[in-house]
Amino acid sequence: MNNSINNNYSFTGKSQFSKNITNVKKVFNREFKDVKSPSRYEMLPIEKKQELADEIKDLSDRLKFIRKFNKTFYQDGGLPEVFRGLIGCVQAFKVGNCAEFAEIGKTILKMNGIKNCDIFTLHAKTPDGSIRNLDHTLIAFKIPSTKNNPVTKVNGIYFVPSNDTHILDLWLDGFSGKIKQAKKKYRILGLNSEDRLLLKPENTYEPDLKTIKELKKAFPKLVFNDK
Repeated sequence: MNNSINNNYSFTGKSQFSKNITNVKKVFNREFKDVKSPSRYEMLPIEKKQELADEIKDLSDRLKFIRKFNKTFYQDGGLPEVFRGLIGCVQAFKVGNCAEFAEIGKTILKMNGIKNCDIFTLHAKTPDGSIRNLDHTLIAFKIPSTKNNPVTKVNGIYFVPSNDTHILDLWLDGFSGKIKQAKKKYRILGLNSEDRLLLKPENTYEPDLKTIKELKKAFPKLVFNDK
């Protein structure tokens, strides 16, 4: 897994938002630098995938275990255990796909007081109106409540993000940028130039203040803003 920050798409300037994005990427790259992603292997030539078949299977099995195990955390200890379990398991088993990267990234943001972010999946709308799932999860910022609320999350309502929407994708080498940049970047995942980029809000666990407080104690290295 290459967690290097793609400077070509990083935010520039000295705004607090830019600093927060930079700090999140630094923290994530430092604490999860050895994490490998099974889905990245799908981009390899078929001959290379065959050569690495045993490694791919091992990573996939570990990820299945993490996801299955994580479903039991809420019953055992509520919200704190859901997030503590996810972070701890990904660190321990050193495996995760875009969903885990996005969930952990959002948690780090919330731990550091950045509240205007959430998790979305990526979809493409073709000129004929059909929609296809690009099977990818990311973090987006400042999405209006009309597009991201309990109803849209439960019903999985797609929307076209505004051109000013900011995206952070820790799975994709720390990509951060606006929609115009994202459309070019996500061609690697099958988004065509004539497609419209769609986002769908995901109904995931939301850390409350108690959970955030406990996570700061459990994972102090994920904290860069002590205010």
